[in-house]
Amino acid sequence: MWNMLLSRKIFRPFSLAFRKYQVTVVGGASDIGQTLCLLLRAQPCITKLVVHDTRVHTSGVLLDLSHIPSDSKIKGYTDEEALDASLQNSDLVLAVGGEIQNPGTNKKSWLTKNTEFIKTLAKSLSKLSPSPFCGIVTEPINRLVPMAAEIIRHYGEYDPKKLFGVTTIDALRARALFASDHNLHPHDCIVPVIGGHSDKTTVPLLSQSKPSKEQNDQIILDFTTRLRKCDEIVTEAKKGWAPTLSVAFSVLVFTRSILDALGGKPGKVNALIENNDFGTYFLSGTVNVNQKGAGEMERYCDLTQYECYLLEGSLEQLRKDVMNGKKVLEMT
Repeated sequence: MWNMLLSRKIFRPFSLAFRKYQVTVVGGASDIGQTLCLLLRAQPCITKLVVHDTRVHTSGVLLDLSHIPSDSKIKGYTDEEALDASLQNSDLVLAVGGEIQNPGTNKKSWLTKNTEFIKTLAKSLSKLSPSPFCGIVTEPINRLVPMAAEIIRHYGEYDPKKLFGVTTIDALRARALFASDHNLHPHDCIVPVIGGHSDKTTVPLLSQSKPSKEQNDQIILDFTTRLRKCDEIVTEAKKGWAPTLSVAFSVLVFTRSILDALGGKPGKVNALIENNDFGTYFLSGTVNVNQKGAGEMERYCDLTQYECYLLEGSLEQLRKDVMNGKKVLEMT
């Protein structure tokens, strides 16, 4: 019976219509990177998965991944000098390297390492024409994405439609929290999240939630606080280990949407992109994407007065974060 079903012509167009893509994960041996590479290894639309990292265990990670039966090829690079080669012919580049800010991590050291990681990547990206899509996951996104934009613009060909700070985790968390609060299935819920990507700039819009639920200022404040503290809460529950699993999954969700868009199926992603609607130069929210990259960001009306208050504070901090990132060329 199964042989008869599989031989029917109705199944063939799906395999024939499958487009194939090359995805490069820079920082692929990091905690987030390893989980992400595992998830990407199972994606049928990825012809070639390229992993770049300079960590000492990168070769072991590559060997581990190679033992997963997959139709896709896997290629690894372990030298800093090989970064340019790892980006060649990539449709999508995902930056997940640098350090995670765990308890006890020196903030200055963390920021310096992550800044250098994105600086190096941005300079390599600037050499590519046409530019691949790029999703930056390395924190702090509010600062590093504008910095990458300035570097690429200075050294090469910059396409603002193809540079994204991946903030999908904010939308997924908001959906999960909302569903739990109201005893709903997460797939039946939407809670838009706008602003930036930090514990001072993330703003969920409960007034725009689907399904609509009763809310007041206290409910909005409590929900916003919980969403902003998700990193802290998970890290504490994991005894000092950051939430790498959910973040890696969120990058997979982002990746699927981008590859669908490249294949001619427009969609939406949650991301920080170049957007000056509020005078911040960059803004995070629900972004329409197509084959050319980022399109219009979703706009909302009828926000509550308290949401406007939270958004005002968020935008003030986001503006500072973005300007710190844009100043990078003045310091080099």
